[in-house]
Amino acid sequence: PPMKETDEYYPGNDRRYDGLVEGGVPLTESLADCMERARPLWEYGISRKIEKGNTVLVVAHTNTLRGLMKVIDGISEEDIKEVSMPGGIPFVYKFDSNMRPLPPEEGKMSQAHTNGVFLEKPGLIQEALERTARWDRVVPGSFGQILPQIHRTTNLEDCLFKLKEEQSSAKKNEEVGVNPNDDGHLIVTNMANAPAENIEFGGGDADFEEFFEGNGDQTMDISMNVQKVSEESPGIVKQGTSNDPVVVFIRHGRTPHNVLGLFTGWEDPPLAPEGVEDARRAGRLLKMHGFEFDVVYTSWLQRAIETAWYCIDELDETWLPIVKSWRLNERMYGALTGQSKQMIANKYGEDQLKKWRRGFKVQPPAVSSYSLNYPGNDYRRAKQVRDLRISLSETINRSIEAREIQVHRKFPKAESLWNCVSISTILLSSACVTSHSLNVKMNRSIPFYTERIVPEAVQNGKRVLITSHENAIRGILMHLCDIPEEAMNQLHLPNGLPLVYNVRGKCITLLDDGTGEDPMDVHDFGPAAQYLFRPCEVDDDFWGEIETRGAEGEPKKREVVTA
Repeated sequence: PPMKETDEYYPGNDRRYDGLVEGGVPLTESLADCMERARPLWEYGISRKIEKGNTVLVVAHTNTLRGLMKVIDGISEEDIKEVSMPGGIPFVYKFDSNMRPLPPEEGKMSQAHTNGVFLEKPGLIQEALERTARWDRVVPGSFGQILPQIHRTTNLEDCLFKLKEEQSSAKKNEEVGVNPNDDGHLIVTNMANAPAENIEFGGGDADFEEFFEGNGDQTMDISMNVQKVSEESPGIVKQGTSNDPVVVFIRHGRTPHNVLGLFTGWEDPPLAPEGVEDARRAGRLLKMHGFEFDVVYTSWLQRAIETAWYCIDELDETWLPIVKSWRLNERMYGALTGQSKQMIANKYGEDQLKKWRRGFKVQPPAVSSYSLNYPGNDYRRAKQVRDLRISLSETINRSIEAREIQVHRKFPKAESLWNCVSISTILLSSACVTSHSLNVKMNRSIPFYTERIVPEAVQNGKRVLITSHENAIRGILMHLCDIPEEAMNQLHLPNGLPLVYNVRGKCITLLDDGTGEDPMDVHDFGPAAQYLFRPCEVDDDFWGEIETRGAEGEPKKREVVTA
């Protein structure tokens, strides 16, 4: 029987279906209706991607997957009843040049009426099929046991964590007065002038650039200009709901590299357990203030992607579309990638380390084309890039090596902060651009925001969540908040803290977490915070809307206190 539109479970009341045409939300479906719903997706979406040479992963539900299988294999309505789809076991199709499914190879496990292959041992597949049938009979729609998530670390990280634990133990022994002797106690030495192999690694909180080094030895000193919450503070959004157009920026949660003080860049570590909590806390804070989003933008690096996942999971918005782009990646640290900052300081000196880290236009040493840290050697991602110009030298070298044409894009081998955020569309329009300037001036975070996110989402009134990296976000904030170049390296963005950009007011606000503490006391944004937290611009339309709401007795959506 059809569902009534007044029913609390009516899907039309769920905003995720707002984009459907009128009458598009079904009130009831037969199995045939559900399967037929999947046909256009195959014909106009999935099959076309496969024809272009893409490998496609489809994660969906039993009956919609059976609907796709029905279309792919031309299964009759009678035979489809014998086709099952156990949970959590991949079922793989391969196609010929005419998009006809290839029959299973000998010895591969399939099922009747299909040409797909299970990627599992036959005995386990049979067990899964029986378990699925048993669940459907007893508890329709139930799921199996959810396994705890395992946080992956590399061998390097394991070794460094072990070394850090040993150093921590050494410090504790030193504090309690342990003397070097022959009874097995650890001998503690002064590490101040230790060689590189004996250095200590950074603590849990990532340090940040404190000053800008420009030409010569000039230093730009920008002091913090922030008042207490009880007085005149940066914008603090009180609890309530927010339906105004906003863009929320979140720097990814902490990773093992952050904890160990390593240069991360385009290295791809997952979130540490502390980083998972950073992301979840951000989601809970946004939910407490009633935020809802329409689209999520993030980078190609899993720490930013995972931050988006955990955040929207807390918001109960895991269905949101997530747009990923390499242009929101962290700055490419070249040959410094994966190296200890303290080790680099010991090897090259503190002054050189500061220039590589803090110089706005100073690039670190470039990574080799043959290094594992060169982005072009990551085939999984490199093949997806179509918006970088072709590198002639890399194409020739790789084609000779492969003995066939290998078109290769001009991926960055190192980036300064300027390269990471520069507006290359302006550079490309210049008639005087040289090949060298094209090499270093990447089309990165600012152009992606202004030319993709703004016209695609912001100008259409969508509420945007961006989970990215410190340098990529700093670049966009530089554009939005008119932060001068000389102050860029004095701005620090805490991990997992939502920064709310009010599109109408053109200002950044922080969210009150209900503890009564001033966020400016809890989080250190660096001396350049005075540029980030400027007063919101309030126009006549804003006051007119406030007066209209007051006249109509409509409660204010949220209270904003600004400096």
